[in-house]
Amino acid sequence: MLLFDSEKKQTKQKHHGRISEFQAIILAGYGHKLYPLTEENNVPKALLPVANKPMIHYVLNWLEKAGIIDVNIISELSGEHKIGHYLKNVYEGKLKPNLEVIKEDVGTADALRLIKDKIKCDFIVISCDLITELMPHHLLDYHRTHDPTFTALYYEPHNTFEGDSKQFVGIDSTTQSRLIYVASGADLDEEFSLRMSLLWKFPRVDIHTTLQDSHVYIFKRWVIDLIAQRKAISSVCDHLVPLLVKCQYQKLLLEKEGIDKLANSQEPYQKIAHEYSTTRNDDSKSSPVRCQIYIYRTGFCSRGNTIPKYCDLNRHLSKASNELNISRISPSAEIRTRTQVGSDSLIGDDTKIDERTPIKRSTIGAHCIIGKNSKISNSIIMDHVIIEDNVKIDGCTICNGAKIMEKSQLKDCIVGGGFIVESETQAKNEQLVEFNDLS
Repeated sequence: MLLFDSEKKQTKQKHHGRISEFQAIILAGYGHKLYPLTEENNVPKALLPVANKPMIHYVLNWLEKAGIIDVNIISELSGEHKIGHYLKNVYEGKLKPNLEVIKEDVGTADALRLIKDKIKCDFIVISCDLITELMPHHLLDYHRTHDPTFTALYYEPHNTFEGDSKQFVGIDSTTQSRLIYVASGADLDEEFSLRMSLLWKFPRVDIHTTLQDSHVYIFKRWVIDLIAQRKAISSVCDHLVPLLVKCQYQKLLLEKEGIDKLANSQEPYQKIAHEYSTTRNDDSKSSPVRCQIYIYRTGFCSRGNTIPKYCDLNRHLSKASNELNISRISPSAEIRTRTQVGSDSLIGDDTKIDERTPIKRSTIGAHCIIGKNSKISNSIIMDHVIIEDNVKIDGCTICNGAKIMEKSQLKDCIVGGGFIVESETQAKNEQLVEFNDLS
């Protein structure tokens, strides 16, 4: 029998193609907490520059190191064109991610539900704003060893403002690896308490209040079926994870939600492999749900999901540019005499800086023009920004295409994309953006 070319290709892929152990889903959402950096005149959250590279660059690089080849990026509709352009024309990595566009502003679990037919195996959910020094195989090997329902990555913050709110994380002290309690401080009443059913199952519990959720989760394939069936599960962090954690010690909840049946519906070869595993835990026989936690303490790990944390990511990576092989000053940049660029600052491609303009603890993007006798410190200047003569900028974030006219002084301000700051403006702790009717 003769095969057409497409049929031949499919047959070859079926027999000789590489089978993915994990799929990765990168959540490149709206970034409401980063407004006005993510307003329409600037760039989507995933493309916000960190050390002059888009945030999603670091996530894609991390997944490439992990050897994961099946990657889906979930974006909102307004970011489709810009993210698609980056993946097609700018991204230089080896991965070939699929861009999935969600037309509505929905929760993270809702977004997974909308692409459930694309998820064929165990999957990793990761936010586009994570930057970490953790080697991915450490986390993946840990997950493989324990073979849980899911593994969550938590980390010790490196600064005091890292947490949006206090989180209570309970870990079984007999194993130091099983996640048995999660709650945010905002969700708790005035008094902290634990259910008796939890204490009967896990009598020794360590409660941590400094750990931060990285929003990296490795899930079993059947979890997407649970999300598809339970429309009330809207958020991975707020709904899905707490539900699975509770199912470890609440048998009635396990049966009510039908999770026991879903968990036992995994393919026979997985069950057989688990039975013969030398590392499996006998508790898996009595509990179809097992939640693991991996705590990263030895290196840098942080998210850029708020403006203070986004700015901190830039400061950290700018300081570590030599270790990360990041070019501190682009070869195509033009810097005039008597202009000093600090060792903790970065200058992007084709940027021009006139004389007597010191740059300290700042990141300057590409194609910027900075006049003479200006001072820039502790700031993030994105691409195509014009800063005229005798301007002082301290602790500011200046978005793409903005123009700061002469003799202006800005302190701790955010200037929106394309916004023009008039001459001799003096502003402190202000957001200078074009008015958009969000109704």
